Amino acid sequence: MFRQKPFALLMAALSFLIFIVFSQQVTADMFAWFKKTEVELSPEINGTVTLNGNPVTGATVHRLLTYSDKKFNDSTTTDENGRFQFPVKVVKLKVSSMFDTAVTQNLIVEHADDRTEIWTAGTTNTLNYESIQKLLSNMKCELTSPEMRLEIPRGNPQSPPLGVASICTFEHDEVILEKELWK
Repeated sequence: MFRQKPFALLMAALSFLIFIVFSQQVTADMFAWFKKTEVELSPEINGTVTLNGNPVTGATVHRLLTYSDKKFNDSTTTDENGRFQFPVKVVKLKVSSMFDTAVTQNLIVEHADDRTEIWTAGTTNTLNYESIQKLLSNMKCELTSPEMRLEIPRGNPQSPPLGVASICTFEHDEVILEKELWK
């Protein structure tokens, strides 16, 4: 009799554990980190760099992207009109829906021994928002402009706005919810 109760309890616990492990949602969430998923770290970026209103030719523009502890950096050079462009950056990563992951986007202009941060955004899990896509589609970055703090919408209207820092103006600034001088 004494041995039957622990055996029955062990079988009940084992049955419960098997039920949890093999339920579809739990299995998908528990083992999703084994699979790599395509993640868009940056939309296409188009911009112009000026200094005192004049196009900056030959400046290096760095795009620094992070997802957790992984870094994805590339750079381009401004043309004779100060224009630069980056393609969409999509990478395959192991993504977990069980943990938040820090993601960042930084754009830095290097010109005449100066480094100027022209765009900084960061949050958890994703920066793939329509508002970011619109803003980065046509940026005008005057290197002498003061840094502004922008609030822009995230993908979900119930989510709080995303804070971004930039010295640029944007063709699609209608997506900016609030703008103030960075203090």
